Amino acid sequence: MHRLAIIALLAVMLPAPSHAQRPGRLAMLDDWKHQQGYILAAIDSATPKMLDFRPTKGVRSFAEQIDHIVTVAATITSYGTTGNPIPPELTGDSAVYLHDRAKLRARAAQYLSWILATLAETTDEELTPEQPLAGGSMPRWRWNMTALQHSAWTLGQLVPYLRLNGRTPPMFTPF
Repeated sequence: MHRLAIIALLAVMLPAPSHAQRPGRLAMLDDWKHQQGYILAAIDSATPKMLDFRPTKGVRSFAEQIDHIVTVAATITSYGTTGNPIPPELTGDSAVYLHDRAKLRARAAQYLSWILATLAETTDEELTPEQPLAGGSMPRWRWNMTALQHSAWTLGQLVPYLRLNGRTPPMFTPF
């Protein structure tokens, strides 16, 4: 618990990035590669039986959480960050991939690879303009950070899913 208090304190103390402090595209790519590793490791940590597991009634299953992470990340990247449409062939059949760990992993990897590829094609200058989305407007680079934050937030919710099933979550590393 002590570590969590230190992390929370550091998060409050660190200044939020401003336009002058915005991360470059290469840093964003590194962050997404790092996040991709965690998401795929979380899927690998789960048993096939866990895909339908819900720790309490009314919450997403493990597979639905993974699907939510990659779908929202791709949607924000598409509409808020790059303007590139999500290829329709990435959608898949949720009746299948939500119940098959290999297919869930493949779908997640495809979505995350698409995010990486579309960001790789974007220039730093293209990430500067304001982009309206979801009733607000931010620079495109901030939408990317929002997608990454949402991804990390939702991925963190999967830790109890894994622990309640006797599984070890992937260990956090800063690189």
